[in-house]
Amino acid sequence: MAEPSADPQARFLDRIDRRVRYLKSLQSAGLGVYLPADERQRTQAIEMVVRLTARQSELSHLTADTLRIATERVREHLEAMQAVLPHDVQYRNRIKRNW
Repeated sequence: MAEPSADPQARFLDRIDRRVRYLKSLQSAGLGVYLPADERQRTQAIEMVVRLTARQSELSHLTADTLRIATERVREHLEAMQAVLPHDVQYRNRIKRNW
């Protein structure tokens, strides 16, 4: 078994990668997570998921760049999941943004 990294940022990004692998398995099973059509709400929701993934002791050690990288990784996979949602949900989301 690999030795855990002492760097809080590396541990956090490893945890994000595990969450992304879980999202990929959901997508391959034909499931998707609904994202709000409003870009601001979508961004806030994804940022909250990323911050809630961090442990309380890590938050003070995480840089804005690390949080941005994690947010982009999660956003990329959540947006890819939108294609498996029913067509009416996809249509509502396309009004605000073309998936």
